[in-house]
Amino acid sequence: MATAPPALHPDFARWCSAVTIGDLADQRQARWVGLTKVLAKADRETIEALARLAFATRQTPSAASLQGIRQMFKDADETFPSVGNDREMQVLAAACLAVLVGDMAADEAPAAALVVCTTSLGGARNPDLPMDLASIGRAAVRALGEVRRKRPDLASLANLASPKVDFEKSAAKVRENNWEPVAQAFLLAATSTQTALGAVATRNANAMRVLDTYLRSQDEELQMLWWLVGEHCYVHGVAFEEVPATNRPLIFAASLADMTEALPGPGAVAGILARAGLRSHEPLEVAAAVNSAMTSWLEPLVKDQTISPVSAPLHFALARRLETGAGADWIRGWAATCAVDADFALPPLALAQQFYCERLLMLFE
Repeated sequence: MATAPPALHPDFARWCSAVTIGDLADQRQARWVGLTKVLAKADRETIEALARLAFATRQTPSAASLQGIRQMFKDADETFPSVGNDREMQVLAAACLAVLVGDMAADEAPAAALVVCTTSLGGARNPDLPMDLASIGRAAVRALGEVRRKRPDLASLANLASPKVDFEKSAAKVRENNWEPVAQAFLLAATSTQTALGAVATRNANAMRVLDTYLRSQDEELQMLWWLVGEHCYVHGVAFEEVPATNRPLIFAASLADMTEALPGPGAVAGILARAGLRSHEPLEVAAAVNSAMTSWLEPLVKDQTISPVSAPLHFALARRLETGAGADWIRGWAATCAVDADFALPPLALAQQFYCERLLMLFE
């Protein structure tokens, strides 16, 4: 769950001005309270619904998700419209996402940042919003990747002061000079000891948890570097340079996603992909990349999974291609559903980054 922001976001008034409530302080404050309510209960389903609203995609949120979001704003302001304010809902949804991805302590911030990036689809989806939501998402992915992989300061977790083991109550019982108080004294001593040991155990567990997270992140990046140094594609069983150019973005991105230990992945992914051979600036059509994928490879990625055409458009393309087979039959329907041209293309590196982010969302669902 996300943590509710403690104070009004500095850009919130400007965002609200896009729907003519920027100068209405009471209404703006009520909207902010509603936003914090949404974020306090934000899960993957809510994030998906917010993305669909913010990017005004053809696929609207489920009725239950939309009603839930509306109700939280209505709880903060009983005059909040139940219908007829689609533009306001779009801006408020975008504001929810912008605030959530900037909350480094929020559990759902990494997933939200990835959803914003994947839904923008390399800039193909560019809604009319009072903020550059895609840029905010990309910046958040970088920042969260750095923060969650920063070397922990274990000294700050150490508390040199030993927990106090208090036997005063036990001693008082013993001084009463009969056996029942002595028995009670031992019970009190045990309680005091358990409390002190519990404090030590909690402190050690917190330190170990932080250290474990850091070590797993280090292992993650080490595996990626070994993969890069080895220059061997296990899918095709050949060197990187021998992998067909149309296969590289999806396969290389999936390989790195499989090595990723925590969202939103390390900030070095783009550099690793570039060094692996994705340096061309010549756009590659999504249809060509998807059609060139081996069926035996793509089946485990999408088979028997519910895939969103909004936050996972490339996986949605793989699923459509798996249904109809390689060729042109799936392309037009996929393009129409995702609101892009049938020949939509991205540079290989951008295509790989898109697929990497989508894979993380699928793997960490």
